[in-house]
Amino acid sequence: MRRTPAVLGVAAVVVAGLTPAAEAAPVTSADTTHTVTLVTGDRVVVQDVGGLQTATVLPRPGSAGDFVNQRIDGDLYVVPATALPYLGSSLDRSLFDVSALIRDGVTDQVPVQVDGSAPGVLAGKVTAKSGAAFGAALAAQAGRDAKNHFATRGPLFGTANQVRLAAPGAPQQVHPNFPMHTVRILTVNGANTPVDASLGVINTNDSRNFNAFPYSTAGEARVSVPSGDYGVVAWFPTFDAAGQVTSVRVVAQDFAVTGDQTVTIDGSKATSEISVSTPKPSNLTSETLEYFRSAQTMGSQGYAFAVGNGKAYVAPSAPTKVGGFHFNVQTHSESPAGTASPYSYDLKIDNDGALGANQHYKVTADQLATLKESYYSDKPGRLEGASRIIFLPYEVFGFGQFSPLTAPLQRTEYVLGGPGLLYDDAVLAGMATGGGFTAGGFLNYAAKTTTPVEWHRGPLAPGLTVPSAGTTSWFCSACRRDDTIRVALTPVLDSDGHTLYLDAPTTGTVSTSHFQLLSGGKALIDGKDVTGGEATAPAAQADYKIVYDQTRTAPWFHQSTVSHSEWTFGSAHSGAQTVPAGWACDPVTGKATDCSALPLVTASYQLKAGLDGNAAAGPDQVVVAFGHAPGGTDLPFQKAGIQVSFDGGATWTPTFLADLGGGRYRAQWTNPASTTGGDVSLRVSATDVAGNSLTQSVTSAFSVPGVQS
Repeated sequence: MRRTPAVLGVAAVVVAGLTPAAEAAPVTSADTTHTVTLVTGDRVVVQDVGGLQTATVLPRPGSAGDFVNQRIDGDLYVVPATALPYLGSSLDRSLFDVSALIRDGVTDQVPVQVDGSAPGVLAGKVTAKSGAAFGAALAAQAGRDAKNHFATRGPLFGTANQVRLAAPGAPQQVHPNFPMHTVRILTVNGANTPVDASLGVINTNDSRNFNAFPYSTAGEARVSVPSGDYGVVAWFPTFDAAGQVTSVRVVAQDFAVTGDQTVTIDGSKATSEISVSTPKPSNLTSETLEYFRSAQTMGSQGYAFAVGNGKAYVAPSAPTKVGGFHFNVQTHSESPAGTASPYSYDLKIDNDGALGANQHYKVTADQLATLKESYYSDKPGRLEGASRIIFLPYEVFGFGQFSPLTAPLQRTEYVLGGPGLLYDDAVLAGMATGGGFTAGGFLNYAAKTTTPVEWHRGPLAPGLTVPSAGTTSWFCSACRRDDTIRVALTPVLDSDGHTLYLDAPTTGTVSTSHFQLLSGGKALIDGKDVTGGEATAPAAQADYKIVYDQTRTAPWFHQSTVSHSEWTFGSAHSGAQTVPAGWACDPVTGKATDCSALPLVTASYQLKAGLDGNAAAGPDQVVVAFGHAPGGTDLPFQKAGIQVSFDGGATWTPTFLADLGGGRYRAQWTNPASTTGGDVSLRVSATDVAGNSLTQSVTSAFSVPGVQS
C-alpha cells in the first residue's frame, strides 16, 4: 500500500467522475450554482466551475449529518445514510439524484407520489422546511429497524409502501447486448450470519458493461452481468436508536465472472480500525471514507460514506490487477473544549492500489500548512457554516458538508500541504437558512507555510474576481472578443476576494440589482437582477460606461446593504489574443481566440474595523488598492479619491489621502463620537492614465458603536 497525504474538509468527501484527470489543475471560470432540496429536508449546493464540480450539503436541523454520495453514469446521488436500507424498495433512488433534479428544474420543491402517507408531504410536494419532518421520521424508523437488523421492515412511517419522485428523475439504464450471467452477492457478518449491506459493483474492464449500486437485503443481492472482471465494495453500517451511524465496516474485493456464480463478502473481516493522530490533541468530529475504482478502458465509480465520529474498520485487500483503486480516509478534528486559542485539523489520506492492514495514520507538524482563519460578522453570535472540499490529483468531483461555527471567530486551521492537494472552501453567513453562500475558490498550500484567511471582512462590494497564483485556466469575466463585449461582475466580494452570491428574495430578504452597459447615450445592455451580459460593439474606438446598482439585505447581514458602482473605459476591435494562454472567453467554444481584457478598474479594501465590523470613535483609516481587470495591463493611476459619509450618503466628507504607490492609497479621517453610534458609508474613485475610471459607494460599510455621554 502506498500512503499519500492529502486533505479533507469539514466532513468533506470527494467523488470521482467518469474520466479521471491526470492532475486537477486550479481551474476557475464562469460558474453555475444550484441549491437542491432533498425529500429529507437536507439541501445540496452544487457548483460547476471550470471543469470541476463541487456539491456541499446543508443538513436539515437535527440531522446527524451522515451522508452517502455516489456518482454513476454522469449523475451525482446524495443520500442520507438513514435512507440506504430503503432504496429501491420503499424509497425511489431518483429522490436523491441531484444531477437529474437540477436537469428537471426540481430544486426548491420536490414533487413526490406516496403510496400511503408520509410526514412533510404537503399537496404532493416537499420543501426544505416540511422535509425536515420527513427526514426526522425516516431517521427514527431507521433507528427502530436497526434493532432487529432491518429483518422485519414494514411500510415507511407505518403506512407508506413506496415514496417516488413525481418527475422524470434518473436516466434509464442501458443494458449491454452481451450474454448475461446471474451473480448472487451474499453479505454476511461471519459464517452463516446474513446481514444487509450497501454495495458498489463495477466492471473493471469497461464500466459501460456494468456500473451500479445494488443493496443487499437480508444478506443477498443479485445482479445480471456479462463475463469480465469486477470490483465490489460493501459497506456494513450500524445505527443507534436515533438513526445515527455508529460504525461502518468496509470490504473491497475483486472477482471474475465466467458464468452464473455466488460471491460472498464477509463484514467480520473488516477488523483494521482507522485512526489518525495529530501533533496537538484534537477530538474527531467527522470522518468520511471514499472508495474509487476506475475501469481499464473507460469509466469509474465513486462511493463515499460519512460516518461522523463513529468507528470505521476496513478489511485488508489484495492489490488491484485490473483498473485503478483508491480509498480515501478523511477526518476533521477540533481542539478540546475550552482551549483558549481554538484550532482544527482537516486531513485526507489516500490508499492507492490496495487496502493495508495498518490503518493508523500519524500526521507530523512538518507536513502541515497553517491557515489563520478570521470569520468576520457584523451580527454578534451569527451562526455560520464552513466547508472545506479537497481534490486529489485524480479527482474532478468534490463533495462537502457545512459544519456550524459561531462568528465572529478567529481559529487556526491545519491542513496537509503539497502541490497535489487542491482546496475549495466555502462559508454560509446564515447557517440556519442556507443564506449568504460564499465561495473561496481553488487554492493549494505548501507545507510549513502560514496563510491568513479572512471571511466577510467589509466592505462587501461588487467587482471582478482575481485568479489566484498558479491558476492556469480561467474564464475571462471582462473581455472583448473581436466586436463582442462580455462582462460578468462578481455580485459581492469581501476584502480577501471571496465571492458571495446574492440570496433569492424571500420574507425578510431583499436582493435586487440593475446592470447597464452604455455607449454614445444608448444602452447596449439593460438588465434587472443580472450581473452582466454580452453585447455587440462597433469596431472603432469608443467610450463605454457600466452602471451597477445593488440592494442586498438579509437577517444575517447588517452592513454593506446598498452599493452603486460606475466604470468608464475605452475599447476598440480586438483582433488578437492578449489574455494568457489557457484562458477561455467564448462560453460556447471555451476558447480565447481574438480575446483581450477590458480595462476595467478594480478596488480592493482593507478597513481597520474589527471582527465585528465596528470601528471606534476617533482616528480611522482604510487602504484601497486599485488595479485592473484580470488579463489586462496594469496602467498607472493619475488620481484617486476616498470619502466617508456619516448620514447614509446624504453628505460626503473628504479624507486625508496618501499615495502609497502601485495603485495603493491610504485614507485617514475621524469618526465622530455619539451616544447612539451609527453606520459609516464609503465612496472611492480612481482614474488611470488612459482615462479608465471606477467610482464606487457602499452604504453602511462599517459601524461606530455608541459611547457613553
